Amino acid sequence: MPTRRQLLHAAGASAAVTVIAPPSVVLGQGRRARLLRGGRFRQGVMSGEPTPGSIVLWTKVDDVETSGLVNLEVATDRGFRKVVATERIPTSRRTDWSAKARVNGLRPSTNYFYRFETATRQSPVGRFRTAPPADSNTPIRFAFFSCQEFTHGFYNAHAALAEEDDLDFVVNLGDYIYETPLGLNSETGPYTKVRNDTVGDARTLSQYRAKYALYRSDPALRAVHQRFPLVSIWDDHEVEDNYAGGDPSSEDFDATRRRTGYRAWFESMPLFPYSTGGTRIYRNLRFGRNVELFMLDQRQYRDNQPCGDKAGPPCPERDMARDYLGNQQMRWLKERLRASKAGWKVIGNELPIFSQKAGDSYIPEFDAWGNGYPVERQELLTHIRDRDISGVTFITGDVHYFAGCDVRVDNDKADSVVAHDFVGGSISSASPGESSFPIGGGAALKGNDQNPDTPPGILELLEGFNPWLDAADIDHHGYAVVEATRAELDVRMRRMATIKKRSTTRLKDMRWTVERGQKSILGQNKSTDF
Repeated sequence: MPTRRQLLHAAGASAAVTVIAPPSVVLGQGRRARLLRGGRFRQGVMSGEPTPGSIVLWTKVDDVETSGLVNLEVATDRGFRKVVATERIPTSRRTDWSAKARVNGLRPSTNYFYRFETATRQSPVGRFRTAPPADSNTPIRFAFFSCQEFTHGFYNAHAALAEEDDLDFVVNLGDYIYETPLGLNSETGPYTKVRNDTVGDARTLSQYRAKYALYRSDPALRAVHQRFPLVSIWDDHEVEDNYAGGDPSSEDFDATRRRTGYRAWFESMPLFPYSTGGTRIYRNLRFGRNVELFMLDQRQYRDNQPCGDKAGPPCPERDMARDYLGNQQMRWLKERLRASKAGWKVIGNELPIFSQKAGDSYIPEFDAWGNGYPVERQELLTHIRDRDISGVTFITGDVHYFAGCDVRVDNDKADSVVAHDFVGGSISSASPGESSFPIGGGAALKGNDQNPDTPPGILELLEGFNPWLDAADIDHHGYAVVEATRAELDVRMRRMATIKKRSTTRLKDMRWTVERGQKSILGQNKSTDF
């Protein structure tokens, strides 16, 4: 049987390669554009949105003051002897000198290299692989990560991720930046910092832009982007903690701040909006016969969180019909899931779809749809059950812990499983085991920011309150790696030993192997060497 590497050919590109860049009108009326001189590429390079025939390529030029062009080259070899595309891309103050373009006409399952240049400077060389064609049985390997608050810990997980072998792409599930730095003495602290956030609270466009520059000052994060295509969504901290974007009547609604955060995000990511002149980011990407990836937006269209978004027992408002994805996105997701021919339908989830309970009737937060939006959750899960849609798997960020769970239509019925949810920890944002938070009845879980070590009894207690939960690690940080074949989905949680000092030491992986047609994953977690 051919290996994955043998199935991935590295042949030359099609002769019809084209580069589509934003209109050059951003350079100003009546001005003849020239190649920029000088400048530096401090944020590195990124590729994103891989399809069988296209990719989006991104960079940003620092230390320039005039509008102009940057040169883009794409080749099939690292030495750029076999260049298949070259184009000059416009950039200006309006986009903070970010530059990106979509390259079309590429060959499927093919490795490429790319770089940007001014007249006198050259960017690092990036690489990417295009997606396999729709009829390919090639196994698909990808990683997913989220929540990388800059000050709380080093990006040891990114250093490890950059060394992963043979990934097709990497998924970011949100909280790529944090608009507000970690509070040392917040209500869930105290915390310790390993480095400083020199930007502070972000509210203006220049401050949001500065956050991306700060986070990408870390070489480990730049290395991940340089090696693998990125598929990204936002969560809340790209704008404001726990905001609800679809409720203008809310006293906390800040339309200007939302527009500003979205603009900085689009400027800083290797993708274009999926609606003309708009801010749509929900979309689907196909990777052969084995994977179709559905990326969701769980902020922009939602109603406010119920119950004041305060920990406690459910309130009557929780059980009312309220938007989480919004009507249009929900209709799109249901239709696309039903139509998908992929063996594994992977849903990129900002927040868990499974319920999270810290007591028999105590809910720690109402931000996720498993906790705060049960009517819309039920609508989606019932659709999956009634249409007999198989192979649905959620990958999730936001909550800063690792977990593998069954997703039940009815939480009280163990035989109503229609999907699974895998939560991939956080890169550096404080884990529950590093925090203090209430668990009901006046009790609280007291974490240890320097040496988190949650007692097994606490985990057993939480598993008892959440019987759909197979296993969890609420102490450590890292990311997850997924391999999808026709027969099974293999999920491994890469857990770092520490984030308080620079280290690539890892703990044993948590691991689940889900066979096609398998319902429950309870009892399936295996601790394994990597």
